[in-house]
Amino acid sequence: MPDSRLPRLQRIFRDVLDEPSLQLAEDFSTAAHPEWDSVVMVQIVLAVEQEFGCELEMAQVAEIKSVADILRCLP
Repeated sequence: MPDSRLPRLQRIFRDVLDEPSLQLAEDFSTAAHPEWDSVVMVQIVLAVEQEFGCELEMAQVAEIKSVADILRCLP
């Protein structure tokens, strides 16, 4: 079953990466997308925290390498 949080993450990634047609999947990763750099990571984390009403721990953020990693951090 697809994760119901994925569409919300897709909106965040589309906005931050300025790619309106981006199709996000759990395997979307920093390795495969060089535009997902440290600056973009900060923007994504801030947007995720605001969207989901949570605060990610620095240790969690340091381990994020994919959308699946973000999903694991969310409540």
